[in-house]
Amino acid sequence: MEVVAICSSPRVGGNTATLVEAMLDGAREAGTETVRFDAAKLKIGDCDADRQCLDSAEARCVLDDDMQEVYTRLQGAEAWIFATPIYFWNVNAAMKRVIDRLFAFYTTEGGWRLGLEGKRRGAVVVVQADADKDVPERIAEYLASVMRDLNVEVVGSMAEGSLGEPGDAATRPELLARAKEIGRVLASGAQASR
Repeated sequence: MEVVAICSSPRVGGNTATLVEAMLDGAREAGTETVRFDAAKLKIGDCDADRQCLDSAEARCVLDDDMQEVYTRLQGAEAWIFATPIYFWNVNAAMKRVIDRLFAFYTTEGGWRLGLEGKRRGAVVVVQADADKDVPERIAEYLASVMRDLNVEVVGSMAEGSLGEPGDAATRPELLARAKEIGRVLASGAQASR
C-alpha cells in the first residue's frame, strides 16, 4: 500500500508541511509506504484546455512536465493527501495547477479512468494564519469534493486557523496527534474520528 501526499506550500518547514509529515508518519507507523510531492517546487504547467488528454489512451496530459510522475504515483496509490495553505481565501496556485491537470483522469464517456475506482481513500489539510476557521473549512470541503469527484473516499480532514508563523503547528501537539491518527486511518482503511 502507498499513500501519496501533494503538499502545495512553498514554505520550507511550514505548517502545512508539518501536518502533512505528521500524517505520513502515522501512515508509515501503520506499515505503509509514503511519497510526498511538494507541488510548489515542481515544474507543472497550467492546463491549456486543449482536451488532448481525452483522446489519450492513458490518463495523462500531453504536457511533458513533472505532473507525469504525479499521475503515475496517484494512479498506483491506495490513499491520497491534498494539502494547501490559504492564499487570498483559496487554494494556492500550485495546488490549483495540480487540480486543473487532474482533468486528464476524465473520459469522454463522463467517468474517471484511474484503474482502482472506489478503492482509494483520501485526506485533506488546509492551513491559514487567521484564527477564523470558516475559510479553511470551506476550502477543505472543496478539496474533499475534488477527491470525491475522482472516486476517492475522504476519511479525514484538517481545516486549521491560527497557524501563521513557521513552526506554529509543531507547537500544537493536539494537531500533530490528529494528523498522525488520520495517517493511520489512511493506512488501515477506517474512518477518522472528528
